[in-house]
Amino acid sequence: MTTNPTEPWTVRPATPDDAEGIETVRIATWKACYRGIVPDDYLDSLTVKSSRVAGLRTAIERAEVGGSLVAVAGSRTIGIGYAGPPQDGRLQNGIGEIHAVYVQPDWQGRGVGRALLERLTSGLSALGYRSAILWTLRDRPPTRRFYEANGWELDGAEDSLDLHGPVHLVRYARNLGESS
Repeated sequence: MTTNPTEPWTVRPATPDDAEGIETVRIATWKACYRGIVPDDYLDSLTVKSSRVAGLRTAIERAEVGGSLVAVAGSRTIGIGYAGPPQDGRLQNGIGEIHAVYVQPDWQGRGVGRALLERLTSGLSALGYRSAILWTLRDRPPTRRFYEANGWELDGAEDSLDLHGPVHLVRYARNLGESS
C-alpha cells in the first residue's frame, strides 16, 4: 500500500462495512510489530478469514464490540480500536477496558493511535467508567512507551497467552478523570 503522509484521515465509529478493514489492520499490525515476540508460525498462520469478518460484522451490528472505532484515510482503514466492559468479570464496577488499539505499520507515528486512544478513553468516561485498564505485550517496548506517554501506568498485573508458545502480557491502568 502506498502511503501519502499528507493524506487527511479521521476517526469515526465502526460500521459493519468496516469489518474486513478492521481484520486486515489487526493482522498487518500483528505481523509487523510482534515478530520476535509472538512465534513466527503463529504470525504466519494469520489471514483474513471470512468467518472472522462475518463475526466482526455481526458484533458491530449488535454493538457487542463496545466503542468500536476506525481511523480512515480516504476509503482505507488505517487504524482500529475497541473499548468497553472489562473481559475479567472479577474486576470491580466502574472499570472499563481498552481491548485493542492497532494502527497500520506505515501510519504509525502520525497521531492515529493517540487519536484512537483518546476517543476510546473519553468514550469509556462518558459511559460512567471511573478508570480503565488495558493489556499489552510485555516485550514490546515501543507500545509500552506509547501507553506511558499517554498517561497509563503499570498496575502490577501480569498474564500470558499460549500462541504456539508463551507470550507475556502486562496490564496498564488509568484514572479517567485525568487528562493525557
